[in-house]
Amino acid sequence: MNAAIIFGGVALFFLWYNLFVSIRIVDYLRKNEQNATLFNSGFFVKGKIFKYLPIYKEVSFNKEGKVGNLYQQFIISFLGIMLFLLLGIISVIL
Repeated sequence: MNAAIIFGGVALFFLWYNLFVSIRIVDYLRKNEQNATLFNSGFFVKGKIFKYLPIYKEVSFNKEGKVGNLYQQFIISFLGIMLFLLLGIISVIL
């Protein structure tokens, strides 16, 4: 099987997981009385999550005494997307 397809599939998995974690972060912030949404006039805006990450880190630290697990899961899944996307591009070029 072509390596680019495998790398693309893994990157797609990380992308879906990252979206799942992003939605859970926004849900956590809403439950803790923060005004958070990933949508802008009905359209999904992925970049907005980077605005909420520091807020999530602060709220979860103040509430639980440590940074919440979703923060690390978001960072790991985001780095996974970047890594496997880069590997897929390199495998197509070579």
